[in-house]
Amino acid sequence: MKGRGYAGKILRLDLPEARCSVEDLEEGEARLFLGGKGLGARMLYGNLEPRVDPLSGGNILIFATSPLTGTIAPTGNRFCVVTKSPLTGTFLDSHCGGSFGVGLKEAGFDAIAISGAAEELSLLVLEDGKASLVGARNLEGMTTLETEKRVKEELGAGFKVACIGPAGERGALIAGIFSDMRAAGRGGAGAVMGSKRLKAIAARGKERVRVSDPEAFEKAAWRAHRMVRMHEVTARHLPTYGSDNILETINETGALPTRNFQEGTFESASEISGAEWRKELWVRDSGCMMCPISCAKVAKVEGGPSGASFTEGPDYESIWALGALCGVSDKGAIARANLLCDLYGIDTISAGNAVAYAMECRERGLLKEEEVGNLDLRFGNGGAMLGLVEKVSRGEGLGKLLQSGVKRASEKLCEEKGDRAFLRLAMHVKGLELPGYDPRAAQGMGLGYATSDRGGCHLRGYTAGQELLGYGGGSNPRRTEGKARLVIERQNEKAVVDSSGICFYAFFAMTLKEVRAMLEAATGFEYGSERNLEKVGERIYNLTRLFNVREGFRSEDDALPERLLGEPMPSGPAKGMVANLGPMLKEYYRLRGWDEEGVPTKEKLEELGLA
Repeated sequence: MKGRGYAGKILRLDLPEARCSVEDLEEGEARLFLGGKGLGARMLYGNLEPRVDPLSGGNILIFATSPLTGTIAPTGNRFCVVTKSPLTGTFLDSHCGGSFGVGLKEAGFDAIAISGAAEELSLLVLEDGKASLVGARNLEGMTTLETEKRVKEELGAGFKVACIGPAGERGALIAGIFSDMRAAGRGGAGAVMGSKRLKAIAARGKERVRVSDPEAFEKAAWRAHRMVRMHEVTARHLPTYGSDNILETINETGALPTRNFQEGTFESASEISGAEWRKELWVRDSGCMMCPISCAKVAKVEGGPSGASFTEGPDYESIWALGALCGVSDKGAIARANLLCDLYGIDTISAGNAVAYAMECRERGLLKEEEVGNLDLRFGNGGAMLGLVEKVSRGEGLGKLLQSGVKRASEKLCEEKGDRAFLRLAMHVKGLELPGYDPRAAQGMGLGYATSDRGGCHLRGYTAGQELLGYGGGSNPRRTEGKARLVIERQNEKAVVDSSGICFYAFFAMTLKEVRAMLEAATGFEYGSERNLEKVGERIYNLTRLFNVREGFRSEDDALPERLLGEPMPSGPAKGMVANLGPMLKEYYRLRGWDEEGVPTKEKLEELGLA
């Protein structure tokens, strides 16, 4: 497969034995699953023992690139982390930009699969097709920023680094894996890496990515770049205001979760809009390798930890989670909290949900003042939000409980105090905290959350584009009719995007037609039509569903929090609405070719070549 968009090699690392082996990437596997999410899912399903403890040596941690990673494709920089999630117990894929994916490919590997646990904190060095494991006690306790800087100083120029922070080292279940201040953040992959006593991976190489048909690929990539440069989202909105360009629109539709999903509109939304961040705190634009969009922003931080004075972002989800979800409009507090999460290596969505959960528990009298560290923990208090984020980042006080996510925190509090209210206030699906779109105001998003293969995730089936932002002709957000098919289409498309090596944002401007043209020219595979490429996404999504079924998940787990199903939206454009999941879920299973328990049928698996 070398010279066809792939490096052609997979590295397997046994940490206890410090033993590496290299195998060829099989053409059939590449054609069926592409790379990234698809390749990682195939490797995990085929090699992981069922019901393994995610934080044991038996779990496998996979870093996978894709055929467009390291090419001139717009945003061709992505890498994917695949493992069994310690937060949810489900399949987990978490994606990241920056430069590490390109470095891994140039080092000569399409993917690395890591098993077991090292005897001491270690650093994995990949260079020109070779791998070595070295001790990294000198990196212990370092923040993500400090770790990247130290590794690059010690190893020399050109190395690209992915690492964990102190939260990942101590096994915080909301810890992510960071590279260039960007994160494979959701689902606890950082805790898995920490359990393996692996602090960082550094990659460098001279191998440049070559494609099957350079001339056709250059033409296909040029057309894709042209679409990205011409689309209003990728040419104007994202470059100017980052992903936060949508915050006021989501608020106007009544879908901006506020004060722990009690409401769908935030009265101070304009104060944390992209325009205000641009005016007051953002000092420059930033972007990943191979990216013509530059959606990332750099914000100035006053009084940042460890002397840090700038933070990457924050992006929409971080601003929402640390802002509106907590009732906070203080941009300075949001920026400092975002920086804490990045330095200590935790997911901002989960962190914001944890703080909002604790705030509501405190306001309802479920938690006492001394139990929250004597913080004035009420909605709207930016200082208290920041204080609790710091406790979560450090794993101290109440933060030690909240770093395990709201599901486990609520279960422990319910058990200790005998009050089910603790469970009702925890906003998650399968243990993964919910993102910034209230499904009472966007019915398709609710179905997407419930059926996402990694738990409550907006990116696995992003119907908000049609339902709330009006893209693709729009779709009535209040109606349930047609939403099952819409969710399936978005999920299958996203599986292709996440397996190809490009960023989701670039796909706002492109269609599968442009993606197919680049993939065919890069790999030499002939898919023939966009429908056949969609089948690749459908195959991948069914494989991740099989993984979850094998782990014991069934229809009853495809659920939403009680609040969203039973508490009507109190005000705003979606006033009186609840998430009407039942009829959509039934139709979704039928259209997917799954039985009533949500298990793919034999006929569907045979159709997809998964029998």
